[in-house]
Amino acid sequence: MPLENVTINRICLHEVHRRSDAGGVVRPTYGTGLLALSQEALGAFRSRVVAAFKSTAQCMEMAIREYGDGSVITNGVHLVSAADPDFVQHSRVFADALANAQGSRQIPGGLMVVFDGTLGHPATSFFGLMKAELHEGFIKTNDLQARFVSDLFLSPKTKLYKIGLFVSNGLNPRPNLPDGWAAVVYDSAMTASQRDNAATYFHSTFLGLDVPANAAQQVKKFFEQTRAFIRATDLPEEQKVDLYNGLYTYLKLDRGNTIQTSRFAETYMDDVLAEDYIRHMRQQRFPGGAVAKDITEISGNLRLRKFKFPRAITLTGPPDAVRDLVTVEAINGEDGAAWTQITIRGRIEAQE
Repeated sequence: MPLENVTINRICLHEVHRRSDAGGVVRPTYGTGLLALSQEALGAFRSRVVAAFKSTAQCMEMAIREYGDGSVITNGVHLVSAADPDFVQHSRVFADALANAQGSRQIPGGLMVVFDGTLGHPATSFFGLMKAELHEGFIKTNDLQARFVSDLFLSPKTKLYKIGLFVSNGLNPRPNLPDGWAAVVYDSAMTASQRDNAATYFHSTFLGLDVPANAAQQVKKFFEQTRAFIRATDLPEEQKVDLYNGLYTYLKLDRGNTIQTSRFAETYMDDVLAEDYIRHMRQQRFPGGAVAKDITEISGNLRLRKFKFPRAITLTGPPDAVRDLVTVEAINGEDGAAWTQITIRGRIEAQE
């Protein structure tokens, strides 16, 4: 979900602490006023937020599950219309909610960054909730010495932050919640091979969001439209075989928890083909951001890789075995006929 025409209006910081040795919630340290930033610093903050949502595999649009009294979305809607002093006071509820959501001492503390603003054309309001973990580093002093600090956050190279962004559709009067609002989450752990509690406690427990219920249908569409694209290309059969193998590998064998068209293209295609593929998927209205990898609707398709030849001759096998043991090449046969040469790195074990 790329962000355009972003303006940051107000920012407030609170600090959320790791749970106590006994496992109890430690009361957050609350900020007492709006964060006063220079134009340069405000621009840097804005750039961090915009960069996070540039359709990377770490972003996902989510469904708003909790929208009753006391929910993040309800408190956020009140926050957007609050005066500055009320903004600071009211933003404390998010620090409290995050502290309660961090259910284990294994989850580190950090800064709860509450901010609002406008984005898009025409501009509509949004509010954002960021957890930025503190990290260590060195600061250069004027005499070319260095000072060690342990409370840096949002430096350009660090990915130690998570963001929940709630965007209004700009309609008035406002419909009943959650109608009229969309939620998208950035989390650097989004594509980890094994999701830890860090991803879940933030988007589910704290923000009250769920992975969209249509994830399985989206993955099915990805599978079908990618196959259609490969089939329609004028690539040699050997390259098509490689792309099909890549598709099966990406969906069945890759241990990531999300899929994304740009990531598939970067991994398995050259630049020209990747550009054509991304354009094709965009024309099919497939999301540019990450989609949860729910393969329940295509699990049967992924079980076996299949090649069909004339007169009902078929070669089938598990995708990983086909990838590792089978080579398929188009060759010229007798009288210039198009033949296929199949090499299987193994002997016949049985036949019927």
